Parts: sequence; C-alpha cells; structure tokens
Amino acid sequence: MAFPGEPATVPYVATTDTGYGEKPGPVQTEKYRITGRIGSGGAAVVYAARGPAEERVAVKALRPETAADPAHRERFAREAALLDRVDARRTAAPIDADLHARRPWLAMRHVLGPTVGDSVDADGPMAGVNLVDFTARLAEALADIHRSGIVHRDLKPGNVLLAEDGPRVIDFGIARTVDEPADTDSGEILGSPGWISPEQFRNRVPGPPADVFAWGGLVAYAATGRRPFGSGAVRDTALRVLNGQADLRGVPRSLLPWVQAALDADPDRRPSAAELAAAIGGLAVGRTRSCGAVSRPRTAPPSRSAVRTQPVAPFRRQTPGRAPRRVQRADRRE
Repeated sequence: MAFPGEPATVPYVATTDTGYGEKPGPVQTEKYRITGRIGSGGAAVVYAARGPAEERVAVKALRPETAADPAHRERFAREAALLDRVDARRTAAPIDADLHARRPWLAMRHVLGPTVGDSVDADGPMAGVNLVDFTARLAEALADIHRSGIVHRDLKPGNVLLAEDGPRVIDFGIARTVDEPADTDSGEILGSPGWISPEQFRNRVPGPPADVFAWGGLVAYAATGRRPFGSGAVRDTALRVLNGQADLRGVPRSLLPWVQAALDADPDRRPSAAELAAAIGGLAVGRTRSCGAVSRPRTAPPSRSAVRTQPVAPFRRQTPGRAPRRVQRADRRE
C-alpha cells in the first residue's frame, strides 16, 4: 500500500522566497507578471503574480520535471477542468490557463487569507460563534462541490483558506468526479495520512462520504488544535483511522454529535455535506442571535439512518480575518 507525495498541496500565503533554487519568474506567460512564490507541492508550484490590470493572481504551474510526464500533464488538465465546475465563491476561481505550454499553468484569483492550519498555529483553536460559523460554511462549500459532481479527496487544514466571505477549498490536484471509475487494484491511496477515510484503506472508491469524513476531522482540528488521529508513522495513523480512534476531547458538545457522525467508519452512515450544512447552519444562526452564548443544539443529534435537515439562513463572520503568517514550507501542515 503506497502513499505517494501530494501533487499540488500549497497554502496560499505569499512569500518572497522562491525556494527549490528557482528564480521568481520561471513560468513563461504573456499576461501575468510573476512576483514571487506562494507555495509548492510534489508536482507543482504556485506563484504570486499580477495580471494586465495589476490585479493579484495566483499562477500554478507544473514543475519542469513533472511537466515532462504525460500522466502529470493529464492530471493537471483534469484539475483545471474540475476547478472550472466549482462555484467561484467556494474556491480560488480559475481565470486563465495554458495546458499545452512547455510548463502547463493555471491562473486563479489570489484569495487573501490564512489557511486553517496557519490560523490555528498563529491564534490557537477556533471557539464560540466563529467555530460554528466556520463549521457550517465549510459544510456548505463542500455540499456545493459535491453538487458539482466532484469529490475533493484532500480536505485538510492546508487546503482551506479563511477568506473574509467564508472558507475556500483549494487544491483539486487529486479530485475526481463522482461517477469516475477508479482502479482500486493498484494499491495506491491518494491523499494525506490522517485525513484519508477508512474505506479507502479497504479498496473502496472514495465518494462524497470520504470528504465528509475529512470534514469531521478538520472541524475537530479547528476546535482543538490537534490532529484527531495524531501524527507519526503513516501505518500508525492509518491504524487509528481504521480502528476509529479519534481524539475528540475539546470539541464543543453542540458540535460533537455531528463530528462523530461524520467520522463514522461506515461511509453509508455518514450524513451528507448538505445535511450538515443545514443542521449546523441553523445552530449558527441561533448562536449569533444569542450573542455567542453556549447552549445545546436546537437540532436533533444525527441518527444512524438519517439527519433531519433545516433551512439554512445566511450569517456573517463575527470578526474580521487575520493577516496570514509567512510560511517557509508548503507541506508544513498536512
């Protein structure tokens, strides 16, 4: 069972350090002026750039060595196609691309805001209204991605940006369509240890419930600052996932039933992202109206068979987002 390096995992936090011995402008584009490096993954680098009107843009390009590999080029083209199907409010929206260039590149809107990992690192775990707000909005974003017929497969602290208008899910490098066949006999599992759902270790094709599982882990991380399945050797982390040994100490009682349901070992018993968004969205509105007072959820805890849905009313972030911290390593928080 192999765990390959992540092909395109990058936090969108600008830095002037280009890293990897690269110069600031190695990507040849006529429209976009490269100004620095944002981050990098195993197969691609994301650069900060300016567009024709000096607008901020993020340009993602394959590394020279991976650009020579037809399989990586095909995956990159698929990422661009899938990203174009996602609601622009839920991700870093694509605006331009050249998939036939010597180094294929994809230009996206540069979303300002720290990743969840950087925010927790700098300011500690989320709490109160902000935590519930984030939890509901992330479920809404995930539900929209699933309605687009896409499974992200790599939801984790480094792949969610805390923009002013809500969380944005980034890095669709290993995403797939819901109806896409997968080779489960290859023995290869794509994703990040600790965020991979248990069914993938049993050679099941990951569907939307796999993203829901990662959502549950991400909410636990945001609430506690701890990876729910710990860290260390990949084998040890995988065994904790398979055995359901999630550390949920510190998750608020109002959110705990939903997190536990999302982390159910059986993907068929997990609530959908839309059901989570509806239930927790109603809870978030109630908390906002009570000025953040801690109370038990008005929605019923999820049952094993179904989760009752409620209309989701809009709600606003309570405090402005914080400025992102400088990051030296793109793979610092998986």
